[in-house]
Parts: sequence; structure tokens; C-alpha cells
Amino acid sequence: MHEHPIVVYGATGYTGRLICTELERSGTRFAIAGRDRDKLERLRQQLGLDEQAVITADAGDATSLQRMAEQARVVLSCAGPFTRWGPPLQDAALVAGTHFIDITAEYPYMLATHRRHEEAVRRGVVLVNAAGFDAVPGEATAVLASEALGEPPEAVRTARAVENAGFSRGTMHSMVVPGCPSHLSQSLMQGASYRAGQWVEEPLGQSTWKASFPPPLGPRMGMSVPWGDIVAVPRSTGARTVQAFVADPPLSLRLSFRLARVLRWALSVGWLRSLLERGVSRLPEGPSAAQRARTRCTFFAEARSAAGRARTAWLTARDPYELTAAAAALCARLAAAEGFTQCGALTPCQAFGARALLDGLADHGVQWGVD
Repeated sequence: MHEHPIVVYGATGYTGRLICTELERSGTRFAIAGRDRDKLERLRQQLGLDEQAVITADAGDATSLQRMAEQARVVLSCAGPFTRWGPPLQDAALVAGTHFIDITAEYPYMLATHRRHEEAVRRGVVLVNAAGFDAVPGEATAVLASEALGEPPEAVRTARAVENAGFSRGTMHSMVVPGCPSHLSQSLMQGASYRAGQWVEEPLGQSTWKASFPPPLGPRMGMSVPWGDIVAVPRSTGARTVQAFVADPPLSLRLSFRLARVLRWALSVGWLRSLLERGVSRLPEGPSAAQRARTRCTFFAEARSAAGRARTAWLTARDPYELTAAAAALCARLAAAEGFTQCGALTPCQAFGARALLDGLADHGVQWGVD
């Protein structure tokens, strides 16, 4: 039992391969898992893994998931949309007494995960969502600002700006997958925030905020979106109001804000959604290495007290996919380490600590500061 420190499920996907490459680079022992044995075998050979490091498991087959979970100390899932495939993997991990980590940003699914907190405590395992671009950098920046405030914040706002962004085919596919509204498909149609201790659905982009990003970006106007921050930050900072923003959203996203009702209708019409799916299936699998090298992302957070005092923090990093791979691999390594005793449904910063995560990401160009 637990013969592999880490098993990466969904390893043959675009982000899964980046995570495996990062684990290999760090010298971590791990296994790869998924439903397509041939793809797994090709990836195994590329990575130079032993034959025993391949596990065939299908998210639709509870028995195969259970066998996989029993072999791992940590299951790291890259298989989205997580609203559909996350719960069966969590079920298997809980029964096996195996830690579970994923890279979701689907906030309804994240809320459902946190409702399993007591179950995870009883089993002695952690369930950690959003161990990547959503929500590690945004949550960590919010924690830094809250710590600088010196008292529990009443309200926190986070913002992110991405320059020269690219999207993987899997990311685009999750916007139109039939019968399963993911974070992305919902974010095209419905916004959300955490206000006065309550979850509130609201029009996408209802709120705006000019965030004071560090140079060379400087102040940028952002529009409210339901990133994973709105779930993670209330838990790790205690803030009763949390909003997340995307700054200077690209034209396609700005248009989606304006055309949300049209998109809601289009995704509800079978033939239109099928047409969108076929178009997405012809897209490149994801940004090339050269494209990723041109991408930069910046995060900013403001923590404000009930009396109106405020402190801010910022973080800069390279490409979001590289950041996701590095952060997810780091979280998995920390959870697999001897002496790790956390349990429950926790945010990345609750499970591993904001500063430990930031220190572990320094080699990937992550820099941060508190103002």
C-alpha cells in the first residue's frame, strides 16, 4: 500500500505532462495514471520511468480508482472538468487514506470539497483544491497582505493581470463540455463573490477596481470574476468579504462579459455546443514553449480592516501553465513528505503555508513583496 509517493492522474494531458516534467526535474519519485494505456506508456518512455510507474484507471470506474489510490501517498489530479471527475477521485482517496490534490478553479466544486472537511479529518487526509495558478498565487498574496495588516481583515480584494496569455485545448474544452458547467463555462455566464460572510451570485464583471500593480504594469482597472480566490481567501484570512478581479481583460473576455446571456443560450443549444466542441478539438493542444516564454503574470491583493486600514502585497511570475506545474508539484511533494500531518479540506496556504509555497516557487521566477 502507498508504494508511490505521488500518482499524477490525468498525466497525459497538456498540464499533466508539464507537472510530470517538473516532478522529474526535482528528482521526485512518482507514477502516472489515466485511462489510456498507450498514451501512458508513451509518456513513461519519454520520462524514463519504470514500467511499474504506470497505472491504468478510469474516472468512471470506481474500482480502478480505488486500486490507484491505494498505491499512492498523494493523488494529484489534472483531470477536468473537476465538477464531474473530482468527486469520484476524492471518494477513492478518502477510502484509501490517501491525500488528494487538484488544480481546479471551479468554485462550486471547491465549495463542495470544503463540505467534506470533517470526513477528511476522520480519514486523516487532506483534500486540497486549486494547487496551481488558481489559487496559490492569489491566495498567498492575500495572506501576505493580511499578515501585514496585523489583524484579521474585514475585506480582501485580489487581482491578476496576464500578458501574452495562451490557453490549452483542455481549458477551452471545459467551457463547452456537455452537461457539466465548469468554472469556465459558469464564469462566462455568472459571476460570484463572498460578501458579509455569504456567497452571492451576481452579474459577471459587476464590480470594477483599479489595482495598484507594481511597475512596470502600474495601476490597472479590473473586472470582477469568480476565480478560485473567492473560495480560498475567506478560509485562509478570515475575511468576511472577498472579491477577485481580472485586470485589463483580453478582448475575448471583455466580449464574453457583454455577451454572457447570448453565450448562456448558445451553450444550452445542443448543436451549437457540439459545433463549438468540434472547433475546440481542432485547436493546438496548448501554448508552445516559445509562447509560454513570452507570458508574464502579476498578482495584487489588498487587505482592509473594519476601521478602514489597508495593506497590500504583490507577486510576479512567469507563464500560468509553468506556475501551475511548479505549484502543484510542490504541493504534492510537501504532502508526500514524512512528517506531514495536516488533515481536512484545506486551501493550499492552510495546508502548506503561504511563505513555504512562495519560497518553494522562487526557482520559477516567483517574486513578491508587501507594501
